[in-house]
Amino acid sequence: MEFEALLLGIEPLAVLAVGIGAAAVAPVVGAVDSMTGHSLTESARNAAKQGLVWAFETYEKAQASMAEASESFQDLVAEARSEIITTKAEADQSEPREVTIS
Repeated sequence: MEFEALLLGIEPLAVLAVGIGAAAVAPVVGAVDSMTGHSLTESARNAAKQGLVWAFETYEKAQASMAEASESFQDLVAEARSEIITTKAEADQSEPREVTIS
């Protein structure tokens, strides 16, 4: 649980790097495995797997947040454009026009 709290403030790419790093360390742990038994290998494998799971979940959450932010920004741009068009239309209607009849 403490490891998860540590990763909450880290960028998704950093979390992915931690997961990949844990996976890269697994073979080294396997070499030491012959001296210590299988418990170290299983522990390292589970830690690497958990790191990858957190990395993927964080990536998905970041992707969803970016999609929401993009949609919100597009709505803001559309509202601004609409306001500009409305303001121009009101300005055109309120100004008197000179008409000459021949």
